[in-house]
Amino acid sequence: MLSPLKYVNYKEYLGDLIKSYPGGRGYQSILAKAMNCQAAYLSQVLRGKVELTEDHAIKLVMFLKFNSLESEYFILLLRLSRAATRELTSYLEKKRLEMVAHQDDMENKVRAKTARDSDTFLTKYYSNWIPSTIHVSTSSQYLQTVESLSLRFHLPIALVEENLAFLEKYNLVKKESGRWIFSGESIHLPKAYALNEPYQVSWRSKVIESIQKKNKENLHFSSTFTIDKNSYKEILEVCNKAIEDAHKIIHGSGTEEVYSICVDLFKVI
Repeated sequence: MLSPLKYVNYKEYLGDLIKSYPGGRGYQSILAKAMNCQAAYLSQVLRGKVELTEDHAIKLVMFLKFNSLESEYFILLLRLSRAATRELTSYLEKKRLEMVAHQDDMENKVRAKTARDSDTFLTKYYSNWIPSTIHVSTSSQYLQTVESLSLRFHLPIALVEENLAFLEKYNLVKKESGRWIFSGESIHLPKAYALNEPYQVSWRSKVIESIQKKNKENLHFSSTFTIDKNSYKEILEVCNKAIEDAHKIIHGSGTEEVYSICVDLFKVI
């Protein structure tokens, strides 16, 4: 069924809706009955000679099973058509444009989310540590410009711009007043995904860089040991619990600085 969200005039919408059904005039009578008005009155409405009332509109949106946004928008179109002053028309038109912009934004998010499931997106995002780091870093007010990101991570300006453009395309960041703002969307790579290996390797290279810088605030720990298999499972549970606890702290924290956790527990081969 046609959606009213692409229309700026409710009468045009009703006319197209009726035409979209075989035997349109019969459907016109059905709509009139649903609104509890005469078919002749609805004909007058469609010819632009009279207006529907809000009572008519409520009955119609219920009959057509509009969602809440479509219902609100259709009634707004009716109010616009009935508006008798320039001030009211201007006010209602502003509300209409806001609703259209909101709907467009929601549609863009849905399209971007769908696109983020594609191999094209995943291959780029998880090709190395840079795209995901720039993405997350924009949640910090101190790292929302090309220059600050370039300086913080020792990356060429052009590379930062390239990655921001990529992230913007998939609705992960948005540019506002010269700053790149985190959209709130987070990405998680499935453990079994083929790109997991190069992505993990790229982060281990950053671990090596961190070790070499010998920053006392950072934690690097390595240990080799022999244990039985049951004890291994216990340690694995401890690590998983620590990761879960860390995530809870992260989600409840501010966004002052960028840190990374890399956890490895494995059988030596």
